Amino acid sequence: MQNISKDINKLLPSPVDTPTCSEHSQTIDLDPCGTALNIDAVVLIELPLPWPKPVFMHPDLKGLESLMHTSMGVTRVLACQPRSNEQNLTVTVFCKEDATFERWVFELESDNSLMELVETLFFSKPENITTGKKITKNKEAVLLCAQGSHDICCGSKGNRLANQIEEQNNNIDLFKVSHLGGHRFSPTAMTMPDGRMWADLDLGTLGSILEKQIETEKIAKFCRGWVGAIKGPEQIAEIEIFKQIGWRIDGEKRDINVSTLDSGWSVEVLLRNERWNVDITPGRQVPTITCRSEGGIPFTTEIEYIVNSVNKAN
Repeated sequence: MQNISKDINKLLPSPVDTPTCSEHSQTIDLDPCGTALNIDAVVLIELPLPWPKPVFMHPDLKGLESLMHTSMGVTRVLACQPRSNEQNLTVTVFCKEDATFERWVFELESDNSLMELVETLFFSKPENITTGKKITKNKEAVLLCAQGSHDICCGSKGNRLANQIEEQNNNIDLFKVSHLGGHRFSPTAMTMPDGRMWADLDLGTLGSILEKQIETEKIAKFCRGWVGAIKGPEQIAEIEIFKQIGWRIDGEKRDINVSTLDSGWSVEVLLRNERWNVDITPGRQVPTITCRSEGGIPFTTEIEYIVNSVNKAN
């Protein structure tokens, strides 16, 4: 039995309840901000279903891991459901360049070519690999977690949203991918080329994000964070500036510096011609429960954050 504090106990399901983690997250109004990955690149490997849990137990992915260090930096490796009936294996690479991610596509002739490509990426960036094709019309892409074999929330909610996208909006460039992390926020996704992660999506919310017609102040509550920032105070501060200046931030290089204080954190966000300061303190300690388990046990904990002030320096 886990040692449960009184505050955490109030946020857990009752001992006889067995909710999914995403249902429970909505019940306790869990804040997704600050929970995104911190990565420099994404590698998507087309792989037909079914996928094992974890997906890297698949024989075609032997030797690969979810996070790997490559020539591009910290790289998230994901399986992706095939997007066409072509027999050739396709690998799509998103690589961060300053503020946004460039897209490269590699069509492989055999399974052996996959490992050759991955090994090459350890030493050479995509632009130096002659077999790659750069997608210059960098259309907004959606990497939607839909791996039911990993988690029931992404398997149900993620696939439901994927089906709605395919039935109602053929203009969305959709990648149905393996475990992104954060299934308690399902449906969860990453958009490219901006490199933002999102929580609790539905078709209307996703459309607002892609069209960029909605005020960022209204959409920011769905933003888990920008992957160019570190999880926690860095991502929280970047989201606050996103709310202040709007969608243009996605095209600007951001340098983020965190100072730890006795009370919390002071975060400086530097843009091209602006400097912002964000004061942050710890908020609630919240549980991440086990899906469909009595009382949500076992569970882990993390903290939420409180933004006390956001100031633009003169």
